[in-house]
Amino acid sequence: MHIFNKILFISMMSSSFIFIGCSDKKANTEQNQQTKESSTTTSTGNWQAKASELSSANATDIKSDLAQLNQITNQSNSQALQLREQAQAAASDPQKLKEVLSHSNDIQKEFQQKLMGLQLKSSEVQNIRTQMIDNLLTSQKLYELSTAPNFDMKAPSEEFKQLSMRTIAIQQKVGAELDAINQQYP
Repeated sequence: MHIFNKILFISMMSSSFIFIGCSDKKANTEQNQQTKESSTTTSTGNWQAKASELSSANATDIKSDLAQLNQITNQSNSQALQLREQAQAAASDPQKLKEVLSHSNDIQKEFQQKLMGLQLKSSEVQNIRTQMIDNLLTSQKLYELSTAPNFDMKAPSEEFKQLSMRTIAIQQKVGAELDAINQQYP
């Protein structure tokens, strides 16, 4: 892949792949028994709740929240892996790459709605969720910049480069935090 395609690819797919490092986690029984209702959740959740309004260090709440978060994360991981393959196959075809990025944007919006729709109880998982939402919003801005008529893949703007670096940093931080909390509360 050419360097300009790599920048675009990394930037646009990063939020889709934010959880791939965590995708090897075993889905627990509670996750597998979640109803379809949780899959179609909209943004009516408590995503704007402050940490002080939620429990802290409550293992039951954390495990329950992780079950919800991991379920939608695992669904997103599957889609992200498929998108990665499609993007790699389309790397030499700008039109196909645009189609893949558009599809990625749609998936990210759906994931964001599901994330916002969660009714979390713990401040620990809420912190991770707000970072995920921040990363998705950053990725949305990257998508908007990349679809602007004056966008040049060979010479992306400074704003695009900075947002790309930001989303990668958030991805790494959230991935590490999610791995750690999943290990601490299996």
